[in-house]
Amino acid sequence: MSPVRSGGPPRRIGWSRLQSWAVVGFLVVLPLPLALGFGWFGLNPVTAERNAPVGSLAHELLNSFPDDRLLVEIASAPGAAPPAASVSLLWARMNETVQKASIQFVFETVSVPTASFTADGLFSIEEGVRQSWPAVGEMALFYLCLHGSYADQSGVLGLAYRGSSIAVFSDTIASTAGGGDPTAITSTVLIHEFGHELGLVGLVGTAPNEDPAHPGHSTDPNDVMYYAVETSGGLGSLFGGTPPPTQFGAADLADLGTVRNTPIPLELIPPVVLTLCWIAAGAAVVVVRRAALRS
Repeated sequence: MSPVRSGGPPRRIGWSRLQSWAVVGFLVVLPLPLALGFGWFGLNPVTAERNAPVGSLAHELLNSFPDDRLLVEIASAPGAAPPAASVSLLWARMNETVQKASIQFVFETVSVPTASFTADGLFSIEEGVRQSWPAVGEMALFYLCLHGSYADQSGVLGLAYRGSSIAVFSDTIASTAGGGDPTAITSTVLIHEFGHELGLVGLVGTAPNEDPAHPGHSTDPNDVMYYAVETSGGLGSLFGGTPPPTQFGAADLADLGTVRNTPIPLELIPPVVLTLCWIAAGAAVVVVRRAALRS
């Protein structure tokens, strides 16, 4: 007599419908905490700027979409504000390069200690004084004009240290001017660092005029992106009594077309992650519905 076995065939242990929809919901909302953590989609602009290398916001600066307005914030320590003529020349160069419906300048005086600053130290100050950050519909560029110097390299006149953040060292500029009018040198510094934020030279794409010995700078001494105009020693030895250049060279202006058409990996990550999460969520919905029909 054969033994009698109780029960039917083994049952598959699967997820409940509630668990399945929880997975779908997780995939749908996953981009939100990522955006808050990394500063994507304008949800956390301070964090986004902290993680933005120089040149990584070139498309937002250059193009009319998605930001058709540019706000330029110039925050200066007392006595460190750039001359009006330098700001006017910067405005002219911006109008020659960016595709914006409007460019607005905002000026403010801030309390900043006189010190030797690192790039991280500059950003720490920026966090406390900056009023406008890049946002959907309006790009923002920040100039921090202060006394003191750059800790990592002596004689630096100006420094682009984040994707929309620039420091200008007025004391070093005044010393380089030798007691004369610092307007010409200040103009060069403002425009030169703006050029770096646009992705020049070779920061975005490949620039034929990039100097291999000085990456990010032009080989043309008449170009405002020439390497020597960024330090006091370079200006003194190169130009003497001749005003330093304030024009982007023809190669720079041509290269801006290349910059506009060159993908920047950091700006591609957020939409790619969003798309993948939502595709996965859509696929999960299909699986859940098919499982419900079979049950």
